[in-house]
Amino acid sequence: MMRNNLFLNRLRIYTENGEIAYDEKFHKGVNIIRGDNSSGKSTITHFIFFVLGGAFNDFVPEARLCSQAIAEVEMNGATFTIKRDIIKDEKSNISTQSPLYFFWGNMDESFNPPVDKSWQKFGYKTTENRKSFSNIMFDNLDLPIVKGDNNITFHQILRLLYIDQESPTSSLFLYEHFDSQLTRETVSDLLLGVYNEELYENKKRLISAEKEFESIKSEIKATSHFFSDPLALNPIHINEAIENREIAISEIQQEIVSIRNKDKEVNYEKDSELSFQKLNQDAILQRKIVADIENQITYLNNEIEDSAFFIETLDKKIIALKNSIHTREFLGNLPLEYCPECLSKIKTNTESSNCKLCKEPIDESFGVVQARRMELEIGFQINESKKILEINKRNLLELESKHSSEIGKLHDIQKQVNSALEDVKSFNEEAIDNLNNKKGFIEGEILQFRTMLENAELYDRLLQKKNQLGKEVSYLKSYIFKTEKAQTLLKQTINEKIKEEGIYLLNNDLERQDEFKNANDFFIDYSNNIAFLTSKFSKYSASSNFYLKVAARFSIFLASLHIDEMRYPRFIFADNMEDKGIEMIRAQNLQDLLIKRVNDFDGDNYQMIYTTSYITEELNKSILVVGDYYTKENPSLKNIK
Repeated sequence: MMRNNLFLNRLRIYTENGEIAYDEKFHKGVNIIRGDNSSGKSTITHFIFFVLGGAFNDFVPEARLCSQAIAEVEMNGATFTIKRDIIKDEKSNISTQSPLYFFWGNMDESFNPPVDKSWQKFGYKTTENRKSFSNIMFDNLDLPIVKGDNNITFHQILRLLYIDQESPTSSLFLYEHFDSQLTRETVSDLLLGVYNEELYENKKRLISAEKEFESIKSEIKATSHFFSDPLALNPIHINEAIENREIAISEIQQEIVSIRNKDKEVNYEKDSELSFQKLNQDAILQRKIVADIENQITYLNNEIEDSAFFIETLDKKIIALKNSIHTREFLGNLPLEYCPECLSKIKTNTESSNCKLCKEPIDESFGVVQARRMELEIGFQINESKKILEINKRNLLELESKHSSEIGKLHDIQKQVNSALEDVKSFNEEAIDNLNNKKGFIEGEILQFRTMLENAELYDRLLQKKNQLGKEVSYLKSYIFKTEKAQTLLKQTINEKIKEEGIYLLNNDLERQDEFKNANDFFIDYSNNIAFLTSKFSKYSASSNFYLKVAARFSIFLASLHIDEMRYPRFIFADNMEDKGIEMIRAQNLQDLLIKRVNDFDGDNYQMIYTTSYITEELNKSILVVGDYYTKENPSLKNIK
C-alpha cells in the first residue's frame, strides 16, 4: 500500500532586491536547523509554512523585506516546485491569501524552464471553473476533497503538521481565532485516514434515496387509488387492447381500399339504404299523412256546412209552424157570410164545433197540438244537429292543428331531401363513410388507451424505480454499516498506536513531571483541541504543557510511520524544540528520544524538520543538520538591507 509522503527538498527565499536571502537543500529523514536565539531559525519554518500554502503574515522585519519563497517538494513520488510571492497592501500588511505558482519539475529546472513547461498559477479560493492551490495539494497527496459546509484548505492540514511557538501550549492545532470543532475534527479524520469520501457521499445519497423512496411510495399509492381497475395500470393489457384495435383499423382500411378499388361489392340491405332514399320515402309517407288530414278537413268542412244548412232549414220550419198556428187562430175567428167558392150565402151552422164551410165536425185542439208536436220534433233535430256540428268543428280544429304540425314535418323532411339532392352519394361512398366513422371511433378508443398507457407506464416505472431505490437503500445501509464498523476499528488501532507513542515520550521524559513518568493513559481530543492524560483539567508547568503538546503532535507523526492507512504525510516541522522555558537537558532528551524513535524506520519514508538552540555536540556534527549554525552575526536570512 502506498503511503502519503510529503518532503521538502529545497527552500529558496528572495529579498525585495531579488537577491537570494536563503537557499538550502533538505534531505529525507531528520533535518535540524540550529542556531542561537534571534538568529532566524523560526523565520525559516514560517517560510516553509507560508510557501506550502499556510495563511501566515506575521513575519519578523527581516522576513518582511523578502519578496518570494520557492520550495521544491516531493509529494507521493512527484517532484515539483512551488513559488509564492509576499504581497503587501498599502499599509504593508502581507496577504495571507496570495496565490501559489506550480512548476512541474525540480527547482533548478524552474529557474530556466524548457519551452514545454511553465509556471501555473492557482489562487486561494476554489471557483466553479478553477481549482485552488489547496485542491492541487490535496490531489498530489491523494487527500479527498471534503465536500459540504467545511472549507478544508491545505492551510488547515498544515495546522496539524507544523508546531509553532506562537500557539498556546494548550492548543493542539496551530492556533486560530476563528476555529471550529467541526473543522478540527474533519482535519484529524482526514489525516488519520478515517475520513471516507465515499462514505460521506453514500450517507448523503442514503438521505436523498430514502426521501425519493417515500415520495415514490406515496405517488404509487395515489395513482393506484385513482385507477380502481388494476388492468388500467397494466401496460401489457393496454398494449394488447391497442394492438387489437390497430388490427381492426387495418382491416377497415383494407376494406375501404377494396371498395375504392371496386375489388369488393357492397351488399345492400334495408339498413344499408342510401340516406337520400330513406329521406325520400319519409317525405312520401309524410305527404300521404298530410293529404289524409287535408281530406278529413275537407270532409268535415262539408259536414259542417250541411249541418248548418239543415239547422237553418229546421229553424225556418219552426218559424213556419208558429206562423201556421197564428194563421189558424186568425182564420178561426174570421166571420164568413158567403162561400169564397160560389159566393152563396153560407148557412148558419148550429154546431159551433163544426166547420163553418164544410160543416164537418172539427177538433179545435188538433191543429195546435199537431203544430206543437212538429215543433218539438224539429227542435230535437236542431239540437242533435248542433251537437254533431260542434263535434265536427272540434274534430276540424284538431285536424287543422295536426295538419300544421305534419306540414312542418313535411317541410323539414323536404329540406333534408333537397339538401341530400345537392350531394347525393353512391352506395360505395356511403359504405366508405360508414367505415371511416367506425375507424374514427376505434381511433378514439386507441387515443384513450394511449392516455391510459402513459399513466400505466409511469406507474410501472414508478414501481421499478421503487424497487431500485429499495435495493439501493439496502446496499447503502449495508455499506455504511460495514464502513463505519471498519472505521471504528481503524480509529481504535490508530488511537492505540498514538497512545503508545505518546506514553513512550512521556515516560521517557526527564523526571520533571511525575504524571508524565507514571503515565498509563494518553488521549487526544481533536475537536476540543487538547491532549491529556487522565483528566482534561489537569494543570502542569508551562514547560511540561509544551512537552505534552509536542509529545502529542509527534505521537501522531510516529503513529503514521506504523500504520499505512493513515493519510498523515509523514512530514512534520517544528519551530524551537525548547519553547516555554524548557531546560536544555530536557529539550536535548526530547530530541534524542524522537531521533531514536524514527531511526527504527526507513529515513526515505518520512521527513522531520525542527529548529533548536539546544543541539548536542554529537547532533551538531551529524548529517542531520541543515545549513549553518545561525547566530546574530550569521542569521538565516542573508542580503537583507
